[in-house]
Amino acid sequence: MRILYIAFDNPAVDTILGGMNEETLSGLPAFFYPFKLLLERGNTIDLLLFSNAEHEVTESEHFKKENFFQIKSKHGGVLGKLELPLLLMRETRKRLKARHYDFVYGLSEGSHMGVRTAAKMGVPCALRQFGTQEMANVLEPVKGVFRRRLKALKDYTYITLSMMSRKSFLLATNDGSRADELYDILGIKKKKFDFYFWRSAVMVPDKQPKPDTGSGSYPDVYDPNCLSMVGRIADVKRQDRAARILGEVHKRGVKMHLYLIGDVSSREMFDATKKVIAEYGIEDYVHFVGGKPQSLCRKYARNSLATLLVSEWNRVNIFYEVMGEGSVVLTNNNHSIDEFIEDNENCLVYDAEEEAAERLIALANDRALIEKLRSSAYRTATEKFMTVDRRFGMEAQLIMDTAQGKDTSKYPKTI
Repeated sequence: MRILYIAFDNPAVDTILGGMNEETLSGLPAFFYPFKLLLERGNTIDLLLFSNAEHEVTESEHFKKENFFQIKSKHGGVLGKLELPLLLMRETRKRLKARHYDFVYGLSEGSHMGVRTAAKMGVPCALRQFGTQEMANVLEPVKGVFRRRLKALKDYTYITLSMMSRKSFLLATNDGSRADELYDILGIKKKKFDFYFWRSAVMVPDKQPKPDTGSGSYPDVYDPNCLSMVGRIADVKRQDRAARILGEVHKRGVKMHLYLIGDVSSREMFDATKKVIAEYGIEDYVHFVGGKPQSLCRKYARNSLATLLVSEWNRVNIFYEVMGEGSVVLTNNNHSIDEFIEDNENCLVYDAEEEAAERLIALANDRALIEKLRSSAYRTATEKFMTVDRRFGMEAQLIMDTAQGKDTSKYPKTI
């Protein structure tokens, strides 16, 4: 079976083009693992990438240079945005005429025109949707469905169009994205495709990971004076809150370090975080280390006293991963992960930054509580989280069954 993936630059693409070594994966596992499993199941995947960056392909067992096609825009700014759908439509049609494809999969709403073209040409196709929480939050207060739709088309063009166009299915992540509610908010009926709303997955080790010991320094070895926060520097992630927690720790006379692991995607949040750092005078204790591969992110979490979850919404990949690593999680009380957590049993929950600081200081002096939280976090992951093989294997099989015209009614609509 031959599948055409349509995508834009992201960390998973870097790993795919870099030789399919998952140890280098630094983000978007929901893209990488279904891709990898489809290849391992004997399918051929061509990747049509919209990117102006220069890319080289390191060939791997299943993915070769001949499987890679790149689209580059000729214009920037507004012209570039107008050019995008036309290029995707033209290049998708070109690829479908040049080779026989059994399925076309668009990764993110930007690939909408490619998926729409496949549907028009009679090729089974689907779209993988990510992150629509902000859109739902913005549109919900707008009075009247007509006004909501106008605003949606203006400010969230590709997401809105992708919600209405014909395809085999649309798969969204059930992690607070509000993708299911968005249809009701906009008064759109899911008549032209099957809609799946599935939780994400995590790679849970066979045995509970233990903090690394021996010679060296953090993150290679455990350091109880270090805190970690993993995630891109973004408005919704709220690294400024993490910095404030550290500031409150220092205010109480305890010198800890905070490591922020993630690339800067919002200059506003980066500046807001730096402002808090300056306010508390903790410049020497906060470390921006940039984006790192997942394996190293797990090490930062495993070998810190605690990993901070301070975002507007915490049911994200990082939550699953650090719990699966058996790390101590300190989370704000925004109820986004209530079904998985219990305060003082498998994590610590706080309402205000001052309380968070006090709980961290107490934790550092309570070895028994640390061990309890770590073992309970790992047990929660093994008992309640979906594994990579199960969740992404199910997505890969859904693609194959859909391409082959098999009955897909057995697949749950919501997980």
